[in-house]
Amino acid sequence: MGGRADRFHRFACALQGALTVEDLATTYLDSVDRVIPAHGLGLYRLDVDTGTVVDVRATVGRDFLEEYEEYGRSDDPVLNFVVQHRRPIDSSRVVDARSWEACGARSALAVGGYAHSMEAPLLVSGMFFGTLNFARPVSDPPFSQEDISTARLVSEQLGLATERALRYEMTGHRATALENALDRVPHAVIVTDLDGRIIYQNRQARNDWDVRTTADPSAGGPDPVGASIEQAMAEFRTQGKRVCTQNVRDPATRRQAILKTYRLSEKDGTAVTLVFPRPTEQGVRRLPSWDVLTKREQEIAQLVAEGLTTKQIAAKAFVSENTVKQHLKRIFAKTDVSNRAELVQLIWTSGRQPQ
Repeated sequence: MGGRADRFHRFACALQGALTVEDLATTYLDSVDRVIPAHGLGLYRLDVDTGTVVDVRATVGRDFLEEYEEYGRSDDPVLNFVVQHRRPIDSSRVVDARSWEACGARSALAVGGYAHSMEAPLLVSGMFFGTLNFARPVSDPPFSQEDISTARLVSEQLGLATERALRYEMTGHRATALENALDRVPHAVIVTDLDGRIIYQNRQARNDWDVRTTADPSAGGPDPVGASIEQAMAEFRTQGKRVCTQNVRDPATRRQAILKTYRLSEKDGTAVTLVFPRPTEQGVRRLPSWDVLTKREQEIAQLVAEGLTTKQIAAKAFVSENTVKQHLKRIFAKTDVSNRAELVQLIWTSGRQPQ
C-alpha cells in the first residue's frame, strides 16, 4: 500500500504542475496508470446540461471510441451509475456478469480488446464535468475495491486541478481582452508597481513615449515620463497620496504632456498613469484634456472663463475665497499657465469647454 501511496503523491504533484486544461489532460493520461493500472484510459468532458460529449482524450483506438459512441454509451450501466450516484464503480459490481456481457458497452469494449470497465465522475466546483474511464483486457483481473477507492481520490485531485486550470485560463482570457482594449485607447497608459517598475504599457505608450524608469534595465536611465512616474510613486509611498498630476517636458523631443497618475488598490500595490500630450506648434495652445482636472476644478475654470472674480466664484460655488485660490493654484499647475488671463486664453483658444 505504501508503494501506491507514493505513486499517488507523485501523480497529484504532476497534476498541480499543469497550468491549462489541455496540459492537465496530457499529464493525467501520461501518469494515472501508475496508480491505477489499466490498458485503456479515457478522459471525457461532457456538457453540463445535455450530457453530450464536448471533448475526449484517450489512449485507445479510434475504432473503439466510435463503436462506444454509436451503441455503447446509450447502454452502459457503469456510466449510468456514475452519472446518477456521482461516485466510481466498475463493471463487476454495477450489474451481474450476464447483464454486463449482454450490454452495448461490453460489446464496444470488445472491439478494443477490453473486458473490464471502471469509471469515475469528474466534478468541478460541484458540477458534473465529465468522466474518467479505465479498461482492462479479459486476461487481466477486474478492478478491485482498492482501485475504486483510488479512482475516487484521483477524481477529486483532477477536479481540483481542473478548477484551478479553468481559473487560470479565464484570467488569461480576461487579461488578453483588457490589453486589446487598452491598445485602442488614444492616450498612453502605463501600469507600474509602487517602486516604479513597469508592469504594462499599451500600444500608444510603447510607440509614442518608450517609457523607461530607473528600475528598467534598459541603458540610458529614465526618460522624462518615467522620471515623473517615479516621482509620483515616491509621493504615494511617503505622503499617502492617491492621485498625482504633473506637467512633463522632454528636452530632446520638445514634446510636452500632462501626466495623471492614480494609485490603485492597496492590495495590488500598483498605479496607472495616463499621458495627455500637448501640441507643440508655435502660436497654438490647446488644453490637452479636461480629464486632468477634477470636477470641481473644471467648474472653477469655467467660472474663470466667464469673467467672474474670486469673490463671485466663491459665492457661486459655495466655498471660501481661500478655497477658490487653492483650486486656481492647482489648475494653473495642471494646465501650465501662470495666471487667470492665460487660463482664459487657453480655454477659449482650445475651442473646448469643461463638461
